[in-house]
Amino acid sequence: MAYVCVRGVRHHVVDLGRELPGAPADPVVMLHGLLTGSAASWFFTVAPALARTRRVRLPDWRGHGRSERTPTGYGTAALAADLADLTTDLPPFALVGHSYGAAVAVRFALTRPGRVTRLALVDPPFQPVGAADLGRVFTAATPLGERAAALVGETSLLADLAADPAVTAADLAALDGLPTLAVAGSDSPFRPALDLVGRALPGARRHVLTGGHDLHVTARARLTPLLTTFLEDTECPR
Repeated sequence: MAYVCVRGVRHHVVDLGRELPGAPADPVVMLHGLLTGSAASWFFTVAPALARTRRVRLPDWRGHGRSERTPTGYGTAALAADLADLTTDLPPFALVGHSYGAAVAVRFALTRPGRVTRLALVDPPFQPVGAADLGRVFTAATPLGERAAALVGETSLLADLAADPAVTAADLAALDGLPTLAVAGSDSPFRPALDLVGRALPGARRHVLTGGHDLHVTARARLTPLLTTFLEDTECPR
């Protein structure tokens, strides 16, 4: 566990695992969703299994977990810039994003293509749910604790979500050639995102798991081997 100041904000970062002889060389960076998510979302679910053979990094977004809350800076461009500075010490890495973390992962991969080796999107909030609807969907679907309520009431988070452009088929198609996995919950409002990924990236691996939005919790037993296989598959085309 460490605290790192980047872009004027104190961030909390958890590092797990280590490089082992013969193990996959690429580290994994795992991004959580907004409001109710944090590094703990992955730390207590999938990350320990991945960390048995590789380095795993779990950052807390600004305003989440143990990171500093700022009044602004919660759009995908700002969070992708935070991520860039939080990973300068790493070689090119695999990127796993849940919920809004998946949207940030796409933005990061588009703007910094040489930094990402593989991309895993877990219940990504892409079309047909537009960016302007995300705050409503998130706050309606999950009871907000005190910290999340403060984010909603005291920061620009919801306005940043509304102003953020939705991830489009053209955005995803620009990632052609990057090994991609997309997983969605059968009962999630974001289930149609898999169809968008399939149209834009026909070679992407796609899976629907029984459950809602928080698959890392409700479908951990199925999600963990999917991610492990995807990250360790040396035959996966690049």
